Amino acid sequence: MGQPLSFSYAQLTALPSIERNVLLICPGVFANHGRWKGISLQNILQQANFDRTASRVAFEEKGGKSASYPIADVLSGKVFLAYQVNGLPLPRKHGFPLRVVAEDYYGAEWVKYVSRVRVDKG
Repeated sequence: MGQPLSFSYAQLTALPSIERNVLLICPGVFANHGRWKGISLQNILQQANFDRTASRVAFEEKGGKSASYPIADVLSGKVFLAYQVNGLPLPRKHGFPLRVVAEDYYGAEWVKYVSRVRVDKG
């Protein structure tokens, strides 16, 4: 079940957007409250005909780092892909073109430079 999808940056930024005020916390380093804009994955997962028995969504970056989140957090918009912060394009050092925004998760779990999204059963 499910089918791979591929999107260009222009196609992603043309999708309906989501904007949320989310606090990014890196314990002992910094905290930053930002207005993040990006895309909810709910519609994309539906387009891909994702496996409804899946429990997690994994995000991978080109460098090999990955993190996964409960599918409920992704479908609710608590976890989404951002391409802007505070009204400006996401800076390169913070993950341009796409980074995970994960409300209630520490910043170390927010994958930068997202290159692949995968739905997992376990």
